[in-house]
Amino acid sequence: IRVQANGGRAMSTASSLVKRDGPLALYRGIGAPMVAYGLINAVAFSTNTAVVRTLREGFDRGPGEPSASGRDGGGDAGGDARAPLLTNPWLVGLAGGGAAGLTSSFVRGPAERVKTVQQVAESGCGTGGVPDKYRGTLRTAATLAREHGIYRGWFTGTGATVAREVPQCAVYFLTYDAIRRACDRVAGPEYQTAGIVLAGGSAGVVQWVVTYPLDVVKSKIQAFPPGTYRGMWDCARRSAQAEGPLVFFRGIEMALLRAFPLHASIFLTCETIHAVLAKLREENDAERRWKETGSM
Repeated sequence: IRVQANGGRAMSTASSLVKRDGPLALYRGIGAPMVAYGLINAVAFSTNTAVVRTLREGFDRGPGEPSASGRDGGGDAGGDARAPLLTNPWLVGLAGGGAAGLTSSFVRGPAERVKTVQQVAESGCGTGGVPDKYRGTLRTAATLAREHGIYRGWFTGTGATVAREVPQCAVYFLTYDAIRRACDRVAGPEYQTAGIVLAGGSAGVVQWVVTYPLDVVKSKIQAFPPGTYRGMWDCARRSAQAEGPLVFFRGIEMALLRAFPLHASIFLTCETIHAVLAKLREENDAERRWKETGSM
């Protein structure tokens, strides 16, 4: 965030922070992500799953409603009660991912606003030290609400977050699904874990390559007081005029460096939990059948 908003090189910025404030300075602003990112991922992954399932399976038809073939649903006792809304897997993936980005943005936006302000606060105080009002996540959130109001204080940059998250999550989930299917097809189920790691890490890298300029604009909007920029286009235009087009790729090396291990671990954790829950459901269903019928 500091490199995106204020310039400089990633390693020199990190080195100066550690020399001046100690290694804990590298964790400044971590409170908001720790609190919010579990919820953000829960919203994003559940939204993607729900939208993809709905598009692939369609909605339940009520009694008497015509089927996809135009015949009365009530007379098609052996037919499928649902018809897919979309059959193209690429469109389904894009729609599911885009919906995930839209819904999660309204949690991510305020969290990243607080985090961003904490990480760049010292740049405006003159001495290099962090003002007391920005020490701690809750104190920073309270300061922003008191000085700018809840809407402008917390939600500045949320529109830019939506503009970044919708294409980013669309590319993210689509890339994961495509690589995961390819790995299953080529390597088989015995290498499932390796396929999850490869697909998840690759999805994280690809999403940043595609949308990083949008992230730079979002970070610059959130780093400064409300009203500094009139919107994303104004921020992008003024940044390009002042610093050249390469400003939109400032700090990308650090984003790519962390992307593979971070997102590989996210998907591996998610898939592992899904597998455990599925096994528990199967065991519960088998136990219930045994109690009801006396057989598994």
